[in-house]
Amino acid sequence: MKIFKAAIFIFISFLTATYSYSQWSQTSSGINGGNVKCMTSVGNSVYAGTNLYGVYRSTDNGVTWIQTALNNRTVYSLVVSGSNIYAGTSLYGLYISSNNGESWTQTSLNSQIIYSMYVNGNNIYCGTDQGVYISSNNGANWTPSGFSTNEIYSICVTGGNMYAGVSIAAGVYKSTNNGVNWTQTSLNNRAIYSMYGEGNNVYAGSNNYGFYYSTNAGLNWTQSSFNSSLIYALTGTGSNLYAGTNLGFYRSTDSGVNWGLLGLGDQIVQGIAVSGTNFYGGSLNGIFKSSNSGANWAQSEFHNVPVYSLLNTGSIMFAGTGGNGIYKSINSGQNWTKTSMNGLNIPCLAMNGSTIYAGADNGVQISSDNGVTWIETSFTNEVVFSLAFNGSTVFAGGGYGFHISTNGGMNWTATAFHEVCLALVMSGNNLYAGTYNGVFYSTNNSATWNQTSLTNETVNALVINGSTFIAGTNFDGVFISTNSGANWTQTSLNDKDVYSLSVNNGVIYAGTIGSGIYISTNNGQTWIQKNQGLGNQSIYGLLIANGNIYSATDANAVWKRSISDIIGIRQISGQVPDNFNLNQNYPNPFNPSTTIQYSILRSGIVNLTVFDITGKTVRTLINSMQSPGIYQYEFNASHLTSGVYFYKLESEGFTDVKKMFLVK
Repeated sequence: MKIFKAAIFIFISFLTATYSYSQWSQTSSGINGGNVKCMTSVGNSVYAGTNLYGVYRSTDNGVTWIQTALNNRTVYSLVVSGSNIYAGTSLYGLYISSNNGESWTQTSLNSQIIYSMYVNGNNIYCGTDQGVYISSNNGANWTPSGFSTNEIYSICVTGGNMYAGVSIAAGVYKSTNNGVNWTQTSLNNRAIYSMYGEGNNVYAGSNNYGFYYSTNAGLNWTQSSFNSSLIYALTGTGSNLYAGTNLGFYRSTDSGVNWGLLGLGDQIVQGIAVSGTNFYGGSLNGIFKSSNSGANWAQSEFHNVPVYSLLNTGSIMFAGTGGNGIYKSINSGQNWTKTSMNGLNIPCLAMNGSTIYAGADNGVQISSDNGVTWIETSFTNEVVFSLAFNGSTVFAGGGYGFHISTNGGMNWTATAFHEVCLALVMSGNNLYAGTYNGVFYSTNNSATWNQTSLTNETVNALVINGSTFIAGTNFDGVFISTNSGANWTQTSLNDKDVYSLSVNNGVIYAGTIGSGIYISTNNGQTWIQKNQGLGNQSIYGLLIANGNIYSATDANAVWKRSISDIIGIRQISGQVPDNFNLNQNYPNPFNPSTTIQYSILRSGIVNLTVFDITGKTVRTLINSMQSPGIYQYEFNASHLTSGVYFYKLESEGFTDVKKMFLVK
């Protein structure tokens, strides 16, 4: 009996493993960066507050990082107290999470800039752009303290006293009665960015005047020899003090009298955290970690980098980022290395022949050696949003108008077409442009332009699928034209900002702002959101390569998912079957979804189509190379009417057809 039960368990486990869907996964190793404003750590968990993109969390001492549900705020301060995480944001006040960042609740202090915090039990003290606020019930209610006229960059509570560092060269204020009354200390002529204290020892980091310390509860202050830096962050353990500065990560071993550079001398360190021998520095270029108390440092795999564009040349993939230049990967996105093009925004990437073109915020740059070196063209004075080619003629949509080069991009001429071209695509010898005023087209290499009927829309993306033109717009989703742009129809994806589009085997992929990825298998009649593992991220670029779809995200670099998985194909067994086979769909009849299972004996192109009783093809489900094995396809017929349909499998000389019934 025990053996029988064990066998059942193994069989069920096999079914669970083989029939499960995969998800989106981040594939960004090497694309590291982000503007980290603050950090804190508890045990193995480390938290980072970023500019614009909220709070990130690591549960493995900073090896890997995930973005929490608070993902669209600038976070200036972080505190962990008990099971709660407190995040002070810019203009949206204080948020609290009690489940490790999976969800957040905005407190009633909801419109201030929270520069600093101190939490003790249910008591919360916040330094804001409107003075100090106090809550005695864990953020449910707030009371402004007696100090409400200044920006408070830092708060420190030690020795029974509260200290506030003020921004406008007013120094440090002190309260001996929990913030009811405040008195300016003798440190009264500096902007104080950071504070830390132990007992009667109080430490203050200033703006450009370095470090000050008091050994008598703020009565007197001494400026240390570390006297010309901007000190963003302070923390300490015993007699050791640590400072995040504009000159790197510093340490003092004698309570602040003397300081030495511990590392990251080439970084502006805005946030720091210390947990045992693990030291963390949050900078304008992401997070750096030392696992040996600062002796050695390495950049963490912290991928808070916007990626605007993706390109596949066959053997190499390129990613154009926001502010970090261009990265490339020689292993399908598993690992990335930065090219010599760095420090720029790259809205678009394109290839013509063996030459790679980068549209940057300073014009067009060219590489003829797979991104090893880049040549700056004569087009240098504006941002380039889009690129297209017609032979050796290169077209560029700039921030101030349209430009053309007839010699491969080395020399450029500004044209009389002054629309900002956010997207460009060729159809034969005709050029189509997506602009802030809809779609335009030219039949004579951009000499003259005509506007299509899609007007008064910001068109961010354009692709062509056979005779179908597809446009992604701001606010109004996706439009489709089946007659070369003469007429346009808004699809059912009609209320999203669509910034990227791609088409593969008849499937349309749409990348949105704040809603992730949608796909349509019926030319836009219906759309399905496909965000498993990705969440509602903003997608600036899409690329289909190597059997995968790659997404360029606004805050988390590059993600990928297999095409077969995203469109509904599952390989449930890799074992070579005895024969080709097409199974009867189940359930049958069905409404609206059914499963089609088939077996592939030899590697080859697999074609699975659905047609109606007249023989008209209504859907091409699969048209791609597949290896031997057993597969399932989840067919959704929500766009079809009730009736009899047939599905046909063709591969390597094998053909079979079966009947199915759709009943609505």
